[in-house]
Amino acid sequence: MALTKPTKHGRHDHPVPHKRDDPVPDGLDSDEHEPPEAGKPEAPQELPDEVLHLCTQLNASGYRAEIRLGQVVVSPWMSEESNEIVYRLTKLLLPLITAKGWRFFCNWAVHIPPMLDHRLPDLLVLPMKAERLDRMRVHGHSVLLAVEVCSPGTYRVDWKEKPLDYARAGVPLFLIVDPVASPRRVTLMSDPLADLKPFDYHRQAYRQIVTAEEGEVLELPEPFGIKIETSALFDQVVSPPEPAE
Repeated sequence: MALTKPTKHGRHDHPVPHKRDDPVPDGLDSDEHEPPEAGKPEAPQELPDEVLHLCTQLNASGYRAEIRLGQVVVSPWMSEESNEIVYRLTKLLLPLITAKGWRFFCNWAVHIPPMLDHRLPDLLVLPMKAERLDRMRVHGHSVLLAVEVCSPGTYRVDWKEKPLDYARAGVPLFLIVDPVASPRRVTLMSDPLADLKPFDYHRQAYRQIVTAEEGEVLELPEPFGIKIETSALFDQVVSPPEPAE
């Protein structure tokens, strides 16, 4: 089984994940790409209709349109490996999600206050009546779980920017699946700080951080109350056979 209810540890259990004071991988500690504080908005902003329409159209076309510091940032489609990991995770969580009456989303954004910013997670778990800000964004405090799958092109953003953004939004559980690291690993961040500012990159945004390397079991706390075998996320993707000549 890849997903189980929490039990007491026995001698046949998987290795125990470890807590980390600083989850950021080595080499991402510098301030090189951090934005300056000049021009930082202080008051909440409304997303103009034309910008909202642009983001909606881009997302409907398969792109990932996020807003960071008031600017629209467009990312390409997820890779096959990232899609496969999201698919495997949804399969593991599906029995619980169905029993709880929750929902999966891959195309809803999380509003990052106080600006008009938003992030588009690779996977969101939401209750049936999640609190919406508008037709494409949800309030972070109503999110049950936000998931990001790292790729070489998004590595710095996933580890340096998104924990701060999701914590500022009030997302209670943030899961980073990292197939780029060696060994591959999954990191769960929980209990976000309440007084974070848009440029607080030097603060640890979540109070509780647990990292499970491939082969270890990671526990998702309540309201999930389950364990996930990380190896089930990282099995090799089987490539389609090459056409015969």
